[in-house]
Amino acid sequence: MAEAEQAILMQIKEMHRTMVQELIDATKKPAFNVPKPSLLMFEKESTEGYWRYMEQTGWDLEAALRMVQSAYEWQSKMGPAVRDILKGLYSRNPGYISLRQVGFDTRGRPVLYCCFAQNSVKSADLAVDGVIAHFTHVAENAGRSSLQKNVEETGRKCIVVIDCTGFDSRLFTKPDLILKVHQTLVLLYPNVIESTLLINYTQVIRNTWSTLKTSFSDEFNAKVKFVPTATLSATFSEHFGLELATWLQAEVKLNKEEPLAPSQVSFYKKNDTHDPRGSPIYVANYLDKEGFVSGHRPHPGIGYGR
Repeated sequence: MAEAEQAILMQIKEMHRTMVQELIDATKKPAFNVPKPSLLMFEKESTEGYWRYMEQTGWDLEAALRMVQSAYEWQSKMGPAVRDILKGLYSRNPGYISLRQVGFDTRGRPVLYCCFAQNSVKSADLAVDGVIAHFTHVAENAGRSSLQKNVEETGRKCIVVIDCTGFDSRLFTKPDLILKVHQTLVLLYPNVIESTLLINYTQVIRNTWSTLKTSFSDEFNAKVKFVPTATLSATFSEHFGLELATWLQAEVKLNKEEPLAPSQVSFYKKNDTHDPRGSPIYVANYLDKEGFVSGHRPHPGIGYGR
């Protein structure tokens, strides 16, 4: 890159840092009287969350400030309720939703995996509050395990793998649930998802997505990738490296079996043959150690389903 281009990029970066600091300063003024939440992005002196809001709003300070205030207010109102919802759901049903962190990609970003066949509650019976509570818990704690560097400016990104095996088409009859979960995640964790890989999908799912995506931003839609079965192995190897790619291929294969093996139904429990909780490195460093690293908490069912 030419020196002139580098100089311009450095100027833009410095300007962005200044704007992020202006946003932080605005939240400390008396007129901004909403308590600061305990979300990871706003901890200590981190600028990460504020940087994300500026990016999300196209570096519009006033718009970013409104988003931050809404996030503060949501957390102040719903934070305690989320913990109660999770405890109520997972103490009775540890496998409520299978979305969980299972490892890291080659750049140290958390990788989340969900298979509809493993969800113990069918799509038609999912509750909006329960899904939002689960997604916010997983997103928050994925960030706490992040191995990424320079998260202040790049943000803690994650990769999501959605395995459509066992998909219940009745989920498409609940567009409000999908939209509310999306809106809440955008509010609390803007730009948290680097990409979403859909695998084992049907043509019906792809066609329905073509209709649903009109409700989402072009930026979000560009991150959704349909991965054909023929390229699945190569895609996993490219994104995740050998260790996690090997685990994912085994997990996907086992989840196609009918009936589903008991060990896969109880994905929140350790299994010696194939551990469905996650890849060996993630399990060893974040699940099987005494306590949890960096305050990271895993899938809520793991705590209640041990």
